[in-house]
Amino acid sequence: MILRVHFDAPGFFLNDPRVSLRIGERVLYYGSFKSGFDVSIELQPGQHTLRTAIGIGALERKQEIALPLGEGGGYRGVPEVHARLTYSRIFGNFDKRASLSSKR
Repeated sequence: MILRVHFDAPGFFLNDPRVSLRIGERVLYYGSFKSGFDVSIELQPGQHTLRTAIGIGALERKQEIALPLGEGGGYRGVPEVHARLTYSRIFGNFDKRASLSSKR
């Protein structure tokens, strides 16, 4: 199956921190936070964890987001799953959950 991870550009932001996305040892994205991103990776169905990091100077905000992409998550036989990330300005980090949807 293909996992597509999407984050809309956040609008006005004073700085442009670096953001990284990883699943296991695989880097999905490393680049601009302000520009947003839309990246894809091929995965086997199952439980996966998306690890994010936003670097703001010496400070790094990290988050682990569970992605239930197996039968228990309802994604058996689905060719592509979309994970939409949202950012909390209050906490200065991505939300702990991604919005998942499928395309058949």
